[in-house]
Amino acid sequence: MSTVALVAVGAGLLSGCSHKSYTYEVALQVTGSGSAEVTVEYPGNSDGTSPKSTPQKSTGPQTLPFHQKILASGLGHVTVSVKAADGQPVSCAITLEKDSPITKDGKGSVRCDADITENTDN
Repeated sequence: MSTVALVAVGAGLLSGCSHKSYTYEVALQVTGSGSAEVTVEYPGNSDGTSPKSTPQKSTGPQTLPFHQKILASGLGHVTVSVKAADGQPVSCAITLEKDSPITKDGKGSVRCDADITENTDN
């Protein structure tokens, strides 16, 4: 194999390693009892290779406890908010990839927020 071919192969391998993935696994958790209105917002786009994102949002009634894993694509804000139907104590947690969970407790309603940035390890 010629030196030029080896340099081209080596350059291809190095450039393949430099592409950052903008897809992040996000674990959401809401604990409590009964039912609650749960709203989830997170960044999303079609390919996961760009930091640009379009917020995705869903709201609906859920039976607690509620657990969901989503794939966020792009950088941005992640929120899970909950309003218990009966005003009982509830708690929420967001875990971005390998980071420690962000948690909050409340009576009747609670909201957890996290940000996916260039420094978020995936």
